Amino acid sequence: MRAYRVEEMDGETVIASHAVEAMAPFEAARMALGVEITLRGDADKWIRVVELTDRPPTRLRPGIFEFRPMGRRS
Repeated sequence: MRAYRVEEMDGETVIASHAVEAMAPFEAARMALGVEITLRGDADKWIRVVELTDRPPTRLRPGIFEFRPMGRRS
């Protein structure tokens, strides 16, 4: 499991932050929000997932991921 910080975003403003351990960034976002997610696109309300690791990010393994929720929280 890897450690992630999942941030709920409104434009460029962080409105909530969660610490999550998951196998992949999309899974961390889904676990933190409790809804299915997809790639961000141009959504104003979106989710930033930051991988908390000592390894530096590369083009093939970025450290920051952007998603948007599909549906509402339960």
